[in-house]
Amino acid sequence: MKKVTIGVFLGIFLIKSISAYIDPGTGGYLATTLFSSLATYIAIAIATITAFMGTYFFKPLKSFIVKNKEILKFIFIAILILALFFLAYNKFLKNPKIEFDPGLSGAHIYSQNEIYPAYYLYEGKLIDERGNLIKNWSSIYLGTIDKNGDYYAQQYYESPKWGRYTWDNQVIWELNIPIHHEIVLTPDDKVITFTKEAHEYNQRMVEFDVILVLDKNGTIIDKWSTWENLKYLQQFHKPLELDSLPSTVISEKNKKNTSIWGGNYDYYHLNSLAIVPNNSLQGEHPAFNPGNWIISFRHGSMIFILDKDTKQVLWRAIYDQVKGTLEGPHTPFMTKGGNIIVLDNGRYREYSRVISINPITLNITWEYKAENPKDFYSLSQGQVQLLPNNNLLITESEKGHVFELTPDKKIVWEFYHPEKQNEINSAVKEKYGLRQEIYRMTAYDKSFIDNIIYKNNYHGKTI
Repeated sequence: MKKVTIGVFLGIFLIKSISAYIDPGTGGYLATTLFSSLATYIAIAIATITAFMGTYFFKPLKSFIVKNKEILKFIFIAILILALFFLAYNKFLKNPKIEFDPGLSGAHIYSQNEIYPAYYLYEGKLIDERGNLIKNWSSIYLGTIDKNGDYYAQQYYESPKWGRYTWDNQVIWELNIPIHHEIVLTPDDKVITFTKEAHEYNQRMVEFDVILVLDKNGTIIDKWSTWENLKYLQQFHKPLELDSLPSTVISEKNKKNTSIWGGNYDYYHLNSLAIVPNNSLQGEHPAFNPGNWIISFRHGSMIFILDKDTKQVLWRAIYDQVKGTLEGPHTPFMTKGGNIIVLDNGRYREYSRVISINPITLNITWEYKAENPKDFYSLSQGQVQLLPNNNLLITESEKGHVFELTPDKKIVWEFYHPEKQNEINSAVKEKYGLRQEIYRMTAYDKSFIDNIIYKNNYHGKTI
């Protein structure tokens, strides 16, 4: 018996610890997967000592329960009430739903002289600074406007169809390839987007991201798969939960219910790509050369810079390498001054911030968070865009809220989605009645759009 007990405890303490910061397959963060691995060992230990304990523990315990039945019943009820209160607190009180306030809906200008003159695109709608509809397209997801006025978009979230359309909504080409998160128009006239492929990994069906590069005629000219490069990428980060043994228990809440790609879990969850511009650090290190890719993985809270040709990892910033920790970041990009600006969603701490990182030291050179930090929180979506006047346009997705922020952290313009979520526009019943979310809002220079409108003979009229 002594040897068995020693063996069990040695087995427990020799289990390889899996990093606590890793995000599991569909978004919720992992406290630690060590405990799920311990379950098997604990079960063995319990089975081993049960017989021994029967005589010296269970019989006296049974006698104690019989003699103190009423007291134990009271304790059980008290514990049950406390547990229910704890569950209610976490579900309803800790993060209360923000009711729809119609008075907030639409655009609000707080300092006309400080906002950047722009039009704003979201959900296939182009609006002016006062929220007036200028134009809309029938494809509403991942929309982006090209320099000639053509419009690229996916029909809707996880639609199998996306394409290129004219300013007046005529189809130029469409592809039946489900994409996600991003359509990037590059300076060298390429189109970059993401898709996924499902593979069996550790006896689970797991989705892995694929970056597609197309020409503007819709022909795929290159692709880069995280599945095909998985072993290489894993050198640069700690194990993710999906790297755990098949016997490890993964919570059902981390499983994907439905997916157009066929997986039950999502390994990296690639959520953005930006092109390194001309910048003050180019030549200092290969990572900072123009044309390289800055990518963001929500799972694992990772930002990488990949060589534009070889796709080798040249730079990284992962979770606790950045002060205050990166937590599920979105839309990192490099400025001409060489810093990297990113929306740090704050999935652990439950408030978001926008930070500027020195990519050489990883020091934070600028940070924005709300005066009451939890007033600015976008759990799993969002965007930050640098405007030509050095203001930032920030999308707080889950609240359906966008605001323009000056370098001295003054909000000079904001917009709230005017619609409520319902059975037609939302797939989440629990969110019915709340303000509709905004995946991303992108600003376009006012004179640029005015020129396109003029060329298309619309002369500024609403379409």
